[in-house]
Amino acid sequence: MKKIFLFGCLIPLFLRGTLVQAAECQNPLPHRNQQPMSGIFLELTPLTPCTLESGFYQIETMLQASNTIVIDSQEELSASRMILDHERWEQTLVFRIGTGFKTDFGLTLRYVEEGPGNWDKFLREYHQIIGFPYTARKFQQNVEYRYWQYNPATKEKIETTAPQRGIGDMVLSFRHELGKTKIWENPIRWGWRIEFKQPSRSDLPTISSGNSDVGLGLLASTSGNISGFPSSFWLNIGAVSPGKTKHKVYPQKTIFFSGGTGMNVDLSNTWNAAVQILGASSRYEVPASVRGLNHRQTILVLGIRHFIGSHIFSLGFTEDIDYYSSEDISLLIGWQFSG
Repeated sequence: MKKIFLFGCLIPLFLRGTLVQAAECQNPLPHRNQQPMSGIFLELTPLTPCTLESGFYQIETMLQASNTIVIDSQEELSASRMILDHERWEQTLVFRIGTGFKTDFGLTLRYVEEGPGNWDKFLREYHQIIGFPYTARKFQQNVEYRYWQYNPATKEKIETTAPQRGIGDMVLSFRHELGKTKIWENPIRWGWRIEFKQPSRSDLPTISSGNSDVGLGLLASTSGNISGFPSSFWLNIGAVSPGKTKHKVYPQKTIFFSGGTGMNVDLSNTWNAAVQILGASSRYEVPASVRGLNHRQTILVLGIRHFIGSHIFSLGFTEDIDYYSSEDISLLIGWQFSG
């Protein structure tokens, strides 16, 4: 896994080109929910409405390393309907190319590894010191991998204790920029996108749903100034219609909503900070007691980026604001090249 990421980081060093972007066109940090219950479906990751001009392209990669423990109910393991104790390493590679007429196309490829949590002991102490919920971490042993769902009404269950790895789903995307309008004297860029997920396989319940999904979203961005620091702001709203998956024990919803907002603040000519909030509705129709499946997701993303010519190197992390619904924490390491 680490070799794949290091190889990917070397690709742009051999590329040449220059693409000058407006302030409001700085891309958000790409991230999606790393829990397998949500991660098997398409999720509309953060994006601006700014399309690439004809003949220009972007290559972007992001390594997401996450750790999660969720137990419902927490009072007694034998009565639990869901247990998730895992560490996930997801490598994403995105290619985009401008085709003219304010449109561009994208292709997203992924490789995913799921296994026991090597961060378990550290995160138990971290949650205890910070004061975040960590009851579930008291039950589970360190460095253990388990994914369990159970529906007492139908007696259906999913149980996985063997680490999983494989090629993730492929995503094809189309983006179109609609232009600019003024709201309260601020020029707002608008655009829309449509994305199609093609499943990689059907035998990995934590990596792919085994079926196709389609998503449609509205994109907006603008630029401004915060205490003398040039800044950009973006907003995404979208919906996904997921294909039916066999990797479930509760009914899935025919549509779920996702979106997010955030800002990028220029600290200098070569350094930039990002703050993002990402949200989505539940993917399943589940009793209220199974909070890991029926709860909305709200994820805080914080990051910093360094610009070297046409290269952007990024480092960030995430924290789940709504406990149960997304990964406890993620580490993000990535780069982007435009040419």
